[in-house]
Amino acid sequence: MSIDLLFSIGQPLVIILILLAFFKIRFEIKSLNLILKAIALGAVSSVLIIAFDFVAQALGYDMLKNLKRSGFYSFAIIGFGSELGKFIFLRYYFLKRKSFKGSLDGIIYSIFISLGFALVALPLFTIGVFSRPTGPQFLFSYTIASIAFAVVMGFFTGLGKQRRNRLVDSLTAIGAASFFHGFYYFINLTTDQTIFIFYSIGMLLISLLLVIKSINMKGEDSAPMP
Repeated sequence: MSIDLLFSIGQPLVIILILLAFFKIRFEIKSLNLILKAIALGAVSSVLIIAFDFVAQALGYDMLKNLKRSGFYSFAIIGFGSELGKFIFLRYYFLKRKSFKGSLDGIIYSIFISLGFALVALPLFTIGVFSRPTGPQFLFSYTIASIAFAVVMGFFTGLGKQRRNRLVDSLTAIGAASFFHGFYYFINLTTDQTIFIFYSIGMLLISLLLVIKSINMKGEDSAPMP
């Protein structure tokens, strides 16, 4: 087993363990059952991107010979294919829970779903199951990027429950997360470090702003209880 493959498994796993310990201590959660389910369902959701990629290979769309092919594969196959499964579980399983009250709860569940997804998907990317083997930049940044995509999806999915506007906010959640994920993959197909740096800074700022906004909406006296 190569070092890259070991890292692709170990990085998401370490982040999962750190966050589990943090939420257990910070919010004094008695049971991590739902969070563990989120991780497991996130792992299961990776089946969709595998299916999307299988179809793309069968139709020849994984042969990234030009900009148009690269764009389609990045946004439709990788971006949408990765985020659709996560969204289905977040929207139709966790959103119905009584403990899921708004955007902050959505972000928490979404992060753990995405980490479960990354635990399966990143090793697959690393060994070249998809279009092409990934480089060090992708390997080191994918798990963190997945958390950023999760913040966007979780915020808008939870927002839909808070303001009773689930259709519009759900479409925003899956659309924005898919776009950012696809753009991230597209950037990694190039060697332009400048675009990657600006994209990373932008995603960091967007994620922080959404987390801060969700905390403010939750209220100082209210804590998320997964």
